[in-house]
Amino acid sequence: MDEPSVNDLQDLILVAGHAAFKKETQSVPDHPEKDDGWFLQSFQIGEPPFYIGHIRRGVVLLANNPAALLVFSGGYTRPEAGRRWSEASTYLEIAKHFDWWIPDAAAGLRQTVEAHTRLEEYARDSFENVLFSVCRFRQVVGRYARNVTVVSWAFKRARFDFHRAAIRFPVCRFQFEGYNDPVTPQWQNEAKTLHDFIESRYGSGGTLGQKRTGRNPFRRGHDYRTCQGVSDFFDFIESPDNGQKDYTGRLPWED
Repeated sequence: MDEPSVNDLQDLILVAGHAAFKKETQSVPDHPEKDDGWFLQSFQIGEPPFYIGHIRRGVVLLANNPAALLVFSGGYTRPEAGRRWSEASTYLEIAKHFDWWIPDAAAGLRQTVEAHTRLEEYARDSFENVLFSVCRFRQVVGRYARNVTVVSWAFKRARFDFHRAAIRFPVCRFQFEGYNDPVTPQWQNEAKTLHDFIESRYGSGGTLGQKRTGRNPFRRGHDYRTCQGVSDFFDFIESPDNGQKDYTGRLPWED
């Protein structure tokens, strides 16, 4: 049986990015699990092996689902990474560095996995990881995903389910794959971030809005509002005044 073309894909596998290589890093280091090539916040020291675990888990899920599109999501969030490395492109190049963890004996599968992988390079936080990747799937495939699987830290399960509810993606078609946790999960910071999203569920106001501005050093604007049926939703969620309000329109993935 022939593998489905990109236009026949139905499911989205999203790997949410957490960091990018430094702009001085010209290509994937021989040992990307080491900190040297990455720009890391102080609390991220020692985490690259876990990021690689997320990348590999996304690849495994894709290899086992011929109807899926894998999206690495994460923008150009740090000036220290420059315009060379987005979080998403860092993750993609690591997958390529490891030959997608697929042996030469299965070269056909490797080619299919690579052909069914895309980047989403605008997201600045976890809410945008979800919403923007749903829209990126629409751009690539021509319709919205039937099912969404998110790969991220296990301790962020509640936050991602909150995002799912905020964009009203059906719970029966959404799966969270909490693949691992850092050595010291940031439980206190996570509780604060989840509280901030409860106060501003779309992330456009208060502390979250300020974080987004700081994570867009090159002032890039996304192109997802042109996707079918979401222009009014983007207008709504980008207003900080609507942080506690429900969008009254119908979203295309609710059908």
